[in-house]
Parts: sequence; C-alpha cells; structure tokens
Amino acid sequence: MTRRQIVGLALGLAFSIALFASLIYFIRADIAEQRAAILKNPGYATGIITRVRRHKNRRVSVRYTVGGVEHSLRTRVSRNFLRTHAKGDTTAVIYAKSDPANAILKARLRSSRN
Repeated sequence: MTRRQIVGLALGLAFSIALFASLIYFIRADIAEQRAAILKNPGYATGIITRVRRHKNRRVSVRYTVGGVEHSLRTRVSRNFLRTHAKGDTTAVIYAKSDPANAILKARLRSSRN
C-alpha cells in the first residue's frame, strides 16, 4: 500500500466518523426540540396499546384521540414498561396542543435514559 492510499483511507475514515457523529447530533437535537414543543403547552390523553414488539427494538404502538381525531404513536419503551403493559392496555399520552400528532408516552418522561 502506498503512502497516498494510506492518507486517502485515513481521510475517508475521518470523514465517515465526522458524518456519523453529526447525524447522531442532529437526530438528538430534533428529538429534544419535539419534546420541548410538547412540554411547552401539553395536552393529556389516554391511549390504547395496539401493538407490542418485544424483540430487537422494544416498541409499542398506541392509538389516542384528541378532539375527535384519532392519532397513532409508535415509540421505544423500556423492558419494565413491557412487563407491566400488554396489547389492549391503556397508557397516558402527552401531546403538543399546537400539534396533537406530536406526542410521547408519559412513561418515557420518567426515564432518565431517554
């Protein structure tokens, strides 16, 4: 391998790492912005768990109604949440009054890892 190839590989690797880090940063910033919008003027609803995924990425799908309009939410949850909730159970949903489709589970707010 020549010196030029090694330099090219090193620069390519550095660029890839920087691209990956910036992608993660912007995703986290978007999530924080959505959460702030919800908590700025929150509305509360009761949702029904319509789907539970226990393997790979632990997720639930929740259906909730605001002002006669049905919305759905799909979000990751903790193992503890899955132990205490099943399909058909109800759970608290917090949504942004300005945009009811923008919502999170109340249980996600309590977790310090989210």
